[in-house]
Amino acid sequence: MISSLQQQYIGFLNTPQLLFNPDEFPYSNFQLTEVRENLPKDFKMPDSIRLGQRMEVLMEAALSSHRYQILSKNLQVIAKKQTLGELDFIVKDLTLKKTIHLEMVYKFYFYRPELTGSWIDKLIGPNAKDALRFKLNKLKSHQFPILYRTETANYLKTLDLKAEKLLQQMSFKAQIYLPLNHKINEVEISKDPIQGFYFRLEELEFFNKTDFSFYIPSKNDWVSAPILKTTQTDRFSVFYKKINAALKEQRSCMFWVFESDTKVQRHFATWW
Repeated sequence: MISSLQQQYIGFLNTPQLLFNPDEFPYSNFQLTEVRENLPKDFKMPDSIRLGQRMEVLMEAALSSHRYQILSKNLQVIAKKQTLGELDFIVKDLTLKKTIHLEMVYKFYFYRPELTGSWIDKLIGPNAKDALRFKLNKLKSHQFPILYRTETANYLKTLDLKAEKLLQQMSFKAQIYLPLNHKINEVEISKDPIQGFYFRLEELEFFNKTDFSFYIPSKNDWVSAPILKTTQTDRFSVFYKKINAALKEQRSCMFWVFESDTKVQRHFATWW
């Protein structure tokens, strides 16, 4: 049986990137290729770290292949005892013979068609606190420019690097969920990141059918593709009580819907 960590790793590798035109975001996508498909046998995930940090650990595992050389990870730039920021990865692509400052993001977003603006303005996190527009602005105004700060030069010097010689790229992996009954062809986004729908509590009655069973994965498993056959599922009444309790605490939850041993979907339930 595949371990949960391996399942998370597979899900991470298979999660599509968001695609931006240069006017929307000036940094190109990092193309992760020729990676190891299985985690090393001695792989360990640090305890008690946030989901975003877990994705960085999985990215590090993916980069540990014959094609890439990781020169630096989470390089903190500090001046006068104040942390100015950090560079996620500095990676040497041995095939292309390029050194890359790589920033990485892994996000879950709800598409909110009622909001004004472009598709970027309509993607909001599951608990309504995390907006794609805000994230892109922070990356452009703060995260990527750190490379060119004078304080960073000394750190790069220890790696025998100069900022102007580095290519800056982004890996922005995301899962996007649409409102119930919203048609995919009405969304001005690449279809690949669209994984399912989000439901308010009363809309979950849509699934109250005898041939459906349900599973609520832990947050660490949100990145995983739903696991067939080995998952212990609930009937609708039990599932509904669990979801209702979570939503009362204002916590949006991913859930998996099993229609058969071979067909499964993933969606979100939301409190707002």
